[in-house]
Amino acid sequence: MRKILSKLSVYKAALLCLVITLLLTGWVAASWEPEKPELGEPPVWPERQAVTSTSQEWDYFVYLPLVQRPPPPPPWVDTENREASRSLYLEEYLGSANTDSGWTGNHATCGAGVTSETFRASMLRRINYFRSMAGIPPLTGFNDTYNQKAQAAALMMSVNRTLSHSPDESWICYTEDGREGAGSSNLYLGVYGPTAISGYVYDSGSGNYFVGHRRWILYPQTQLMGTGDIPSRDGYPASNALWVFDHDNMWGPRPDTREAFVAWPPSGYVPYQVVYPRWSFAYAGADFSQATVTMMRAGQSLALQQNTVVNGYGENTLVWEPQTSFSSAPAADTHYQVTISNVIIETQPRSFTYTVIIFDPAY
Repeated sequence: MRKILSKLSVYKAALLCLVITLLLTGWVAASWEPEKPELGEPPVWPERQAVTSTSQEWDYFVYLPLVQRPPPPPPWVDTENREASRSLYLEEYLGSANTDSGWTGNHATCGAGVTSETFRASMLRRINYFRSMAGIPPLTGFNDTYNQKAQAAALMMSVNRTLSHSPDESWICYTEDGREGAGSSNLYLGVYGPTAISGYVYDSGSGNYFVGHRRWILYPQTQLMGTGDIPSRDGYPASNALWVFDHDNMWGPRPDTREAFVAWPPSGYVPYQVVYPRWSFAYAGADFSQATVTMMRAGQSLALQQNTVVNGYGENTLVWEPQTSFSSAPAADTHYQVTISNVIIETQPRSFTYTVIIFDPAY
């Protein structure tokens, strides 16, 4: 019996040594991944940066002949046209999926690396799909500096397996670029690439009831963003940092939009796959503190939960949650009439009514 107990003690000691060794080498930590993707808090409006004027006066004029040209087509889809909405979904939304990242970095050496141009193009397509559907101008592209800083931020989130808009020097793989990128970006852990863009518009989680991530994706003034993407590798979780503060344009004049407001889902035909539990209605400078929402489906009132108004993310926005599911294909195109009342705009109350038609793009 003593020999057996002695052997068990030896085995226990050996097992303890193995666990300690694994912990010291980081194997146990590197094997951990979050149980489900984690969406961070959205970044709040930054302080306005000083802009140095580069304009100059000219002492001569050039007169050009006036040439009449037809007006260019609008930079967004006509959602009142079912086939136009369907084609955009099939070509741009589905067409932006399943692109290999081509990531060149390395977690162990704190190498942020880069992703391929093809991959970044798929990110841009997914962002502009949502902007086109929402009736706002598309992004003109990604800014290289924003990409670099967002990439450094994404690496820090992946290596440290947590999210923060204000990481400090105690973080593994900390860099100043990464810190700046984290403070200027939507952040996702466990997801990267075009899927992260859809996740930001979905904006799940109890703390995201005011859909701040969505509001930055659909902010009309934005022309340039930056993306940082880390695929899941060597036991580290995937991550995305999407730089959303376009400092050269975000305080500029609001561009023309299809409607005076920006809604998600928008008015007109919308594929059911991109209709999410939280609906939103944004209007620049509006006071939604006294606003109310009602919805009708097939002539019947639809129950909904109206969320607390929170400003400080993109345009002022009202958010509500219809008490029904949109996750399954409707048997037929289904009309939802939305009416928003008592929106205070320049001290005057206004009401808005529009119709969302949810459909199955497979037909």
